[in-house]
Amino acid sequence: MPACLSASPFDRYDPYIEQSMKRWMPGTDWQLLWGLIRQESSFNPKAVSPVGAEGLTQFMPGTWADVSRQLGMANANPRMVRPSIEAGAFYLGRLRNNWHSPRPEKDRLQLALASYNAGLGNLLSAQRACDMPVLYPEIAACLPQITGHHSSETLHYVPAVWRYYIKKRLGAL
Repeated sequence: MPACLSASPFDRYDPYIEQSMKRWMPGTDWQLLWGLIRQESSFNPKAVSPVGAEGLTQFMPGTWADVSRQLGMANANPRMVRPSIEAGAFYLGRLRNNWHSPRPEKDRLQLALASYNAGLGNLLSAQRACDMPVLYPEIAACLPQITGHHSSETLHYVPAVWRYYIKKRLGAL
């Protein structure tokens, strides 16, 4: 089916998402990043959040500066489709790598998603606040101690991304 006749307006970036995930998170289903983008921007490359996050993968300016520098994308901005997808896969992979085994991969991915939304430092602080649990649900339960009422966004964000990911995998979107 030609791209212009795609079954869903959300499918047009699938090849870029798959390619970027193979590069930065090999072995992880590319549809996880698809779920993140669906939740973050609903696939609108011009999306700007109330707090200033931009593009498909909703990078804050400081994080974009750091990630784009590491990727050598000096002339890119987060509203550009391919750089945003590439940077999102890279950053999500970097966050996942902070959550080492022996925790199950699902927990590593959910902790990476929570870190993407709330910041790695906040998740690490939540983990310390609760005597260093390993699994995502136990760490997430301590997040309100660190981020207060803002934790509700993250506690809804991770399951929302996960639902989009699973629906995409099942062909339900």
